[in-house]
Amino acid sequence: MLDAPDREDQLAESDRRSGSTPWWQSLQAASTRRGLLLTALGGLLIAGLITALPAGEDGRSPIGLIGGTSIGARGSDTFDHAKSGDCLNWPERTPDAAQVVDCKDEHRFEVSEAIDMRTFPGSEYGPDAAPPSPARIQQISSEQCQASARQYLGAKYDPNGKFSVSLLWSGDKAWRQSGERRMLCGLQLPGPNNQQLVFRGKIANVDQSKVWSAGTCLGIDPATNQPTDIPVDCGAPHAMEVTGSVNLAEKFPDALPAEADQDAFVKDSCTRMTDAYLAPIQLRSTTLTLIYSTIALPSWSAGSHQVSCSIGATLGNGGWSTLLNSAKGPLAINGQSPVPPPDIPGERLNLPPIPMPPSVDTSSQTSSQIDISQSDQSDQSSQGNQTPQGNAHLPGQQTAPTGTGNTGTTPSTSGAPPPPQGNTFLNGPPPAPAPPMDGPPLDGPPPPGDAPPPAPGAPPGPAPGPAEPAPVAPILPPPGQ
Repeated sequence: MLDAPDREDQLAESDRRSGSTPWWQSLQAASTRRGLLLTALGGLLIAGLITALPAGEDGRSPIGLIGGTSIGARGSDTFDHAKSGDCLNWPERTPDAAQVVDCKDEHRFEVSEAIDMRTFPGSEYGPDAAPPSPARIQQISSEQCQASARQYLGAKYDPNGKFSVSLLWSGDKAWRQSGERRMLCGLQLPGPNNQQLVFRGKIANVDQSKVWSAGTCLGIDPATNQPTDIPVDCGAPHAMEVTGSVNLAEKFPDALPAEADQDAFVKDSCTRMTDAYLAPIQLRSTTLTLIYSTIALPSWSAGSHQVSCSIGATLGNGGWSTLLNSAKGPLAINGQSPVPPPDIPGERLNLPPIPMPPSVDTSSQTSSQIDISQSDQSDQSSQGNQTPQGNAHLPGQQTAPTGTGNTGTTPSTSGAPPPPQGNTFLNGPPPAPAPPMDGPPLDGPPPPGDAPPPAPGAPPGPAPGPAEPAPVAPILPPPGQ
């Protein structure tokens, strides 16, 4: 929204007299900075009535978009009498014809509060004060209009919605010549080329979900590599391409669903919509990523129940890749054509079924194994009953003689083997016990009659001395002598 077409010659002549660059050329050269500023200010450029002040080429002086035009009677009356709750509309590119309309009809701006800056303390807005700078306009919008919009909409304010808070003011000429200090805070719907999209109904009564129609491309800020959420031509640099939208209220008509339930439903719906939008192109061949979000409680309470499905690509530093053209055409990502990943062979996508072995009753196997183990244990038990306790003939184990509890006799130390006591050896008696070996001691006390062996390594005791002679009995004389 710029100036009325019949005033372009007057502006061009003014530019030639001042020796400055024509304003429309400055706008083209400063499109990036203007886009950022208009996002903060709402982007309303009402000729003669409202001025937005993007930064100039040198970054210091503002560009006077409509600085030399007069204010029409109808535009002045609209600005002077607009109040909270009014809706303003104007024909495209003829903003000096702005007027108050019924909010149920198409309009481009909804007023949240009218502020008279003359009531503010200090000399900043006094009769001889200079117009505010672009930075100051942004600050006023943040200080006054953000709070105004929240108070105006109350619980119906969606902090993540598609409407943006903006500020309307009269412009430099009206400020200087007419002493106009009235500003309008409100909300508007940003559109392509810094224009405002029309909408119907009061904002509190409409779905404020940040959604767009399929095929819409959303711009990117080249300074931060972040999406601007402003629709642009897909042939221009952009961050995302919209493939559809999902209405969660269709599946969850009552309370806000849990995050996991939202994610599952939205992911499935967005995947189907994106595949249908790109067909016959596959999403994987574009190397882009499916992007969607969920809804927070403040947005749900405000009446926002939809989320947008988009495709884009992110950078490793948290920024977004710059896309050119639609993903359905000659797409470029950061100036390069995407390199599709290799196709997955069909035989890997449709593998033949793998025959499964016949099912086996594992319970019967378990029972049989248990029976076998029990049988083994019973066999060992019976063998243990036939063999004296402690005489388990295992490889490398020392066999120790034991006493029998029935006779109470001790084994003979003469070296003769004891007589058999109930053990019958089919292949002859067992071999003689092996000489003692170093090893761990056997359990239990040593059998009776066996002296414990000397400790290994102990020095031998002293040799015994000569035996003492037996005492000699005295010889008695024979009797009678």
